[in-house]
Amino acid sequence: MAGGKHSSRTFVKRTLVGDPGITYKYLGLRLFAHPWSGPGSLPMMKSIKEINKWMVEMTKTYPNHGSCAYNMTLINYMPPTSHSQVGFKDEAMYGMGKVSVSWHADSSLKENSSIAVFHCLPTQRAAPWDWRIALRPSPDSGKRENDALPVAVSTSDGDAYFLLGTFNQNYQHCVLAESLTSLTYVETLAGSSAHRISSTHRVAVTDHETFEYIMKRVKNAVKRFRLQFEKSRVFDMDARVIAFCQKVLTEVEMDWIAQYWLQGSEHNKLHTWWQKPMESLEAMWSLLEELTFRLYQCCSKDSCAVPDQVVAAFLDELKFRQKQRKLWDNRRNDKVYVKRVGEGSRPIARPKFEQRKDRLGKDLSLAIHELQVRRCQDESYHSKKEAARRKTN
Repeated sequence: MAGGKHSSRTFVKRTLVGDPGITYKYLGLRLFAHPWSGPGSLPMMKSIKEINKWMVEMTKTYPNHGSCAYNMTLINYMPPTSHSQVGFKDEAMYGMGKVSVSWHADSSLKENSSIAVFHCLPTQRAAPWDWRIALRPSPDSGKRENDALPVAVSTSDGDAYFLLGTFNQNYQHCVLAESLTSLTYVETLAGSSAHRISSTHRVAVTDHETFEYIMKRVKNAVKRFRLQFEKSRVFDMDARVIAFCQKVLTEVEMDWIAQYWLQGSEHNKLHTWWQKPMESLEAMWSLLEELTFRLYQCCSKDSCAVPDQVVAAFLDELKFRQKQRKLWDNRRNDKVYVKRVGEGSRPIARPKFEQRKDRLGKDLSLAIHELQVRRCQDESYHSKKEAARRKTN
């Protein structure tokens, strides 16, 4: 979804491994980590944790390394261009050949933190090395040298390289799919012939990106929402609390449940650690939906005593959620999934909306309309009341 309204197939297959419960947003997609420690961690993932320890120690040997307490690694698999079903594009700005990952700086990382990359070519270790890393000053860095030409470095099987400290903040990198020094001109035009796997170890920001964060936030919303109905009068409801609870409902629905199931049934099957946590989140979402329906009933009654500020805040959040649900439907129904993605990797519409009398359901248009009418009636009533008061005075 990056850079446009439609999904597109990428050149790179990715998976995330890291601390239990951590996630990472990449090109608009939330990646859910396979845990490398604790209950449910597979031996393979524990081996990656050992590599991570080694990468931490290697980083510490360099000066100005900043933070290097890597809490995750994004593992990338890049097929050779001769095998790729997508086809690499040319690096257009400097004419550096085929590019599999375009110019970028990594995001959602702790400030002044390093990135450590372990690079291997598992299928052609005796072949010429034909993957290169290119580096350039970031156009947004404001540095004088941002017009300087980039440099490119060839990478061999088993190499490790490090973007230290503030490097990622001031420079960009890309991955090129051939080596001009080791291939003929014809071979260079054809692209890379070797598979590439890179394990990119990072210090990800975790303030809003862990299961612990979202579960704590949802539980808080449910608790505060319930307390609103325990007040002696609905007139005492707090618009700020209602807005908060509705925002959390939208967050857990769109940014967690929908993101997880967008990646298909195979994604769920492989992410065994996440299966129960996602069930818990969907159960909490259902509770918020139930409480939302109760609030709607209070707001839509003829004898409504709910403060206008509460109704207004509630209505704004319903409109936003309705819009987001339509956008997610469009995303799940994108034709790229039917044409280029296997059935097990196609999006699944979740959370589930069941036909129940104590729920508003997926389509919020009727509820929005009724609340808008309610507000218009209230405004008309208050206007007449104010006019009468002024006339009396």
